[in-house]
Amino acid sequence: MSVVVIGSLIIDNTIYVQRIPKHGETVFAKSSLVCFGGKGANQALAAHLSGTNVKLIGCIGQDSQGDRYKKHLESNGVSTKFLLHSKKYKTGSAFITVEESGENSIIVNPGANQEIAPGHIDNYSELIAKTDILLLQQEIPEESVKYACKLAKNCNTKVVMNPSPIKPTFNINDFPCDVLILNEIESEQLSGHKCPFKSIEVLGSLGVNSIIITQGAGPILLKHESNKTLEYSPPKVNAVDTVGAGDTFAGAFASALSEGIQIKEAIQFAGVAASISVTKPGAQGAIPSKKEIESFLLLSLIHISEPTRPE
Repeated sequence: MSVVVIGSLIIDNTIYVQRIPKHGETVFAKSSLVCFGGKGANQALAAHLSGTNVKLIGCIGQDSQGDRYKKHLESNGVSTKFLLHSKKYKTGSAFITVEESGENSIIVNPGANQEIAPGHIDNYSELIAKTDILLLQQEIPEESVKYACKLAKNCNTKVVMNPSPIKPTFNINDFPCDVLILNEIESEQLSGHKCPFKSIEVLGSLGVNSIIITQGAGPILLKHESNKTLEYSPPKVNAVDTVGAGDTFAGAFASALSEGIQIKEAIQFAGVAASISVTKPGAQGAIPSKKEIESFLLLSLIHISEPTRPE
């Protein structure tokens, strides 16, 4: 039971406002928060807290922020053995605005994350070959993500691809994977259809075994090795901050899948994890433990079914 995550490590600088300002407008913040983020590290910590042995491959700067990040991961039980140290770039950073509804806008300065090259990933080919799941995102160079996908597939390692943030050059044919996780905006960008059911039809024709579309507080859609699209309604919660919710979902899902849990149950587990995460501020500080998720599962009325509305 193991997951390898290749991805970003970023320091998040978050500002909480009543609403996100319009172009040229100034608004006053209610509060601010500096914390650890980056989609790769977020997903790795989520998988670890969900009960799985995790290896994180990433890159930080040779600076105080990078040192702090290493100590943070180690204190939370995530190994830093596979982290690279950039001499050229500082540790990555992000600037996030969160409004009262919990919705957010994000600007990312990749920093050291852009130094992860295919050659670095090749150094860990044996590690990737021995793991159950390889989990990937897109806050590191695209060519490195492509290389990792192909390397894992050649090793018969299951690949979970979360191509967020979506880049204009993304083509699923260049990123062979077993599971594709998208949110509703990303599915529209890839398929050209606003309707998620239409999106899943188009994406399902591209040869991916399993496609998952998350829709915030709305239903999660799953197409898995059949023509049927299943729908899962996550528990209703009061959202405080949606930053990192998608990463919590992906990490918890990969963790459950690595333990041999069936994909439907893995979605239930991950959906509850993401729902818990939006009730707290910040990215990594909001990720729930396996005990929290399982307790919430017992209390929640959860179900997966075929959609009742027409596709």
